[in-house]
Amino acid sequence: MAPRTDPRAFCGAATWPLVADLRDDGREVVACYLVLDKQKRDTKAGKPFLTLTLGDRTGTIEAKVWDDAERLDAAVALEDVVGIRARVGSYNDKLQLTITVMQPVEVGDDDLEVFLPSSPRDRGQMCRELDALVATVTDLPLRTLLIRCVGKSTQMGKQFRLHPAAKRNHHAYLGGLLEHSLSVAKAADRLCAHYREQGAELDRDLLVAAALLHDIGKVRELAARRSFVYTDEGQLLGHILIGLQMVTREAEQIPGLRPDRLLHLQHLIASHQGRLEWASPKVPMTLEALILHMADDLDAKMNPGMRTVLGLQPGAWSGFDRHLDRALYRPPQLPPDAPVEAVPAQEVVEVLIDMFRG
Repeated sequence: MAPRTDPRAFCGAATWPLVADLRDDGREVVACYLVLDKQKRDTKAGKPFLTLTLGDRTGTIEAKVWDDAERLDAAVALEDVVGIRARVGSYNDKLQLTITVMQPVEVGDDDLEVFLPSSPRDRGQMCRELDALVATVTDLPLRTLLIRCVGKSTQMGKQFRLHPAAKRNHHAYLGGLLEHSLSVAKAADRLCAHYREQGAELDRDLLVAAALLHDIGKVRELAARRSFVYTDEGQLLGHILIGLQMVTREAEQIPGLRPDRLLHLQHLIASHQGRLEWASPKVPMTLEALILHMADDLDAKMNPGMRTVLGLQPGAWSGFDRHLDRALYRPPQLPPDAPVEAVPAQEVVEVLIDMFRG
């Protein structure tokens, strides 16, 4: 079988129209889209034709193939990315493509973001934040472990920076695993500093390392190719057990990583989901594990919550969200922050004098 061409070679350009850019103007377009649905049907005269749903990160559109339908039905599968030549029109007031040429194309990792939903945050910026956070880990064996697992030059690190964090619910898009892990690590770092001020003895380096690694098993639990699906390994073991295997295997290659610190790191990963009924192998049994679980759970709820609230008008309610187990309310728009005026020193003195007199 001849190798598939890539999208740019098919289109003859570095870019092509996204679904959201298509207009009912009768023009011919040359573009590449993901096949989300495909059905072969017959006309009243008994001639076969194809009805397809094509899409990219911006939306979906229906398409029809009237000629050579049987051959193209065999050549194109669901979740293929196809290059097409088609004319844009409309049917029942909906945009529709009439395809004259269609063939599968080969999509590399760098192009997945064209066809699949991606993090709203810039991935390059998140990668720089990740590298900077890893550099703050002063424990050399732990920092070495992080570089081996999420470093930009390793295969595991490249997957970590591209993968979704889930199939649905929270951070279910390309770059979602990086966005979620980075957010959890930053939140845990700030909570660590806060509770240290309250007198808690906390291992900041271990907590940050665990926050970055707690979901590392998702690079093998989920497949990020054209759709987000669970792998056989993911179905049979789950990301926590897979992650423990991955981290332990890398840790065994690092001299100087004390067994007791590795054990604590393993516990943090094993307990981050917090409850046995949430498929957590263990409940958190250290202060660091409590912080990690709370930060992880909060971020997993805030991500869909923020998207829901931003889609509401001020003063409106959302529908019931099964993941959050509640509806959300967006309060009326807040006034802009007013500048804080300095209180004259004399007024402060007078207030203190009145307090002591009282």
